[in-house]
Amino acid sequence: MQNWIPYQAKTYLRSISALLIMAGIFVLPLRGAQPLSKNDITLLLIGGASESKMITLVEQRGVDFQLTPDLIQKFRKEGATQALIDVIVNANRKSATKSTSPAVQTPPPATSSDSGINPEIPGLGSSTTNISSPPPAASQPQSPNAAAVNQKVSNVMAGLANGPGQASQGETPPPLVPASNQAKAVPTPNLSDPSPEQIQHIIHAFAAKELMFKEARDNYTYRQINKVETLDADGRVNGYWQQNWDILFDNQGHRIEKVTYAPPGTLQGVLMTEQDLDAMRSIQPFVLTTNDLDEYDIRYLGHVRVDYITAYVFSIRPKVIKKNHQYFQGVIWVDDRDLQIVKTEGRQVPEIRNKHSENLFPRFTTWRQQIDGKFWFPTFTLADDTLYFPTGPVHIKEIIRYTDYKQFKASSVIKAVEAIGPNQPNQAPSGSPAAPASSPKK
Repeated sequence: MQNWIPYQAKTYLRSISALLIMAGIFVLPLRGAQPLSKNDITLLLIGGASESKMITLVEQRGVDFQLTPDLIQKFRKEGATQALIDVIVNANRKSATKSTSPAVQTPPPATSSDSGINPEIPGLGSSTTNISSPPPAASQPQSPNAAAVNQKVSNVMAGLANGPGQASQGETPPPLVPASNQAKAVPTPNLSDPSPEQIQHIIHAFAAKELMFKEARDNYTYRQINKVETLDADGRVNGYWQQNWDILFDNQGHRIEKVTYAPPGTLQGVLMTEQDLDAMRSIQPFVLTTNDLDEYDIRYLGHVRVDYITAYVFSIRPKVIKKNHQYFQGVIWVDDRDLQIVKTEGRQVPEIRNKHSENLFPRFTTWRQQIDGKFWFPTFTLADDTLYFPTGPVHIKEIIRYTDYKQFKASSVIKAVEAIGPNQPNQAPSGSPAAPASSPKK
């Protein structure tokens, strides 16, 4: 999503920053040994205080606020390092420990709303959010290493997290269920970790299987429904964008993308860019094939049960960011029997920034389902994130559904989709890429 900043606004922000720097020089010493406030941290960052100086101050004086996802992003925008964030987290823990007494119960563990850490993986624990898959049946025991793997996943995703919002009613992703096991409880599986040699074999094996899946999916027709909303500070929808695509073949057997529905967009504060549309085509339904292995650093995180299957979990990040290329960064779950990706969680990188605008991308999760009893196809993508532009945060929600998968036969004839009526003006020509549908907030 892209957002523009007028030149006058930039000049105003620079002037305010200069005043804050001056204020920070004189205000901070007057506070004595009091704990640092959010404003103190902001002033130190804007004033160019060194990392070591700020860490020392936090360790000596502590802080009088709780770190939240919004604060983490705000501090990072102003130059905070991960080391500083970690010291503030430790200060929060020390403060909680000091305030605990035998007469007072220990505060509950931090959740996704106050720690900036990703919620528990669906199927791995007792707590779930309303954007996660339904929990498994109560008779299904949890794996003993679930907490450790979940923490590893959280550590990987912490740098990508902006703090999830809440999904709309009825927008629940499907549970991961193999076609041969319709959500039946099974005995506790063997979730032992493979050896380093076996891990490498697994990576190459699932990449080869993913290549087969990619080639197979290229022979399917399907419909992709893309919806994006902007929400106000109270969580109410204040802007909307939608495009429906039919992925089919023409009479010559050439694969085409046909836009069948595209009403005028009303998104607030952002506009859809070509990079956003490309992400809907290739990044969010992420496929990691043998041809892609050299581009990514892949690290094994663990072996877990998730919903009604068991899966290997890997962190994925690009080794090198090439100019004009977009990549996936995050975590994937690979079914340990079919050796295919069944779930991805992460975001598109890199974010695109220049002196005139910023193109930022929300964190998303994509779930797959077995369609033909052989391959796992993307069926649902959910993004619910806040994008932090210099002009202010924009809460984005995105839902993508992939439906009506049908294998294309060379001898069959694909019927043309219905034409868009006159009250649906934004139709793109057959086979053309989808066009941006909204304008930026000035």
